[in-house]
Amino acid sequence: MAEITKTIAYLQQKKIIRVECHRKNFRTGLSIPIYSLVSEHSSLNTTHRDIDRLDLDELLAGVLSERVVEYGFLARNLLPSRSNMKILDVGSEQSALTKALSKCGKNKNWDVFGIDVARGLPQAFKEEKDESRHLFIRMDARFMGFRDEVFDKIICISTVEHIGIQSSHYIVGEYDVLGDVKALSEIFRILKKSGRVVLTIPYIDRSIRGNHKEHRIYNSYTLSKLISRFRVKRKEFYIYIEGKWKSCKLKNIVNKLQLIGNSEIPSYLHSRVCLCLLLEK
Repeated sequence: MAEITKTIAYLQQKKIIRVECHRKNFRTGLSIPIYSLVSEHSSLNTTHRDIDRLDLDELLAGVLSERVVEYGFLARNLLPSRSNMKILDVGSEQSALTKALSKCGKNKNWDVFGIDVARGLPQAFKEEKDESRHLFIRMDARFMGFRDEVFDKIICISTVEHIGIQSSHYIVGEYDVLGDVKALSEIFRILKKSGRVVLTIPYIDRSIRGNHKEHRIYNSYTLSKLISRFRVKRKEFYIYIEGKWKSCKLKNIVNKLQLIGNSEIPSYLHSRVCLCLLLEK
C-alpha cells in the first residue's frame, strides 16, 4: 500500500495524473480521490475558484498519517473566509500547508505566517513567489512576539502535544509540563475577538492508559484544561482501524479500542484516535 501511495504522489508531482473528482466511501465516511491523466492544456483551465480552494490533493499526495483527516477538517472549517485575513500556522516548520494557505488566499490578500522552533529554521524566511505572501519565523509558541488580537484564524495541526517536550528535532530547553497550556494561552491572546482556531490533537479515553515520551496524548480531563478559555464550535473524532481512518462517535471509541487490544500502530501515527476541534474566542 505504501508503494502505491508513493507512486501516486510521484505521478501527481510530475503532473502526469490529477484528481478528476471525489467519491465518498459511505462505510468510512472519507472522500476517495478518482484520478485521471493530465491533458496537455489542462493548466490553461485553472480558474479563480481553483486558487481560492485549499489544494488537498497536492497536500495529501503520499500522506498516510493523521493529516489525511486533519487537512480535510481544516479545509471545511476555513470558511467563512474573507479578504485581508491574517492567518497563523503554529508548528509550521517550512511546511507545504503554510504555502498552500497562502496560495488559497492569493486573490484575497491573505497574510500567512508560519512559526516553529525546529532546528535549521532561519530566524525569518519570507517567500513571495507568484505574488502569494507567507513568512516563516523561528518562534516559541509559548512566548509569541505578536501583539494582542492580530490574527483572524490560527491553525495548530498536530503541534500542541509536542510543545515543551524535549526532542532532538526541536530547540527546547528544560521539559515544560505546562508548555501546551501556555501555547493555547498565547493563541487566545493574539486571536481577534470571534476569531477561530483549528486545533488537532492525539486523543485517548481516560479509561485506557496511553502515553508517549515525545508527545502528549489527551483525554477529556486534560483537554478541558487545555481549551477552557475557548468556545467549542465543532468537534470530530477519527479512529485508525483496519488500516484506515474512520469517523467515530466519542461514545464508541472505548469499545473500538478494546476490540483492537494492544496491536501496534504505525510509527508515523501519534495515536489511534485523532480529535479535530474548531474553537472560537
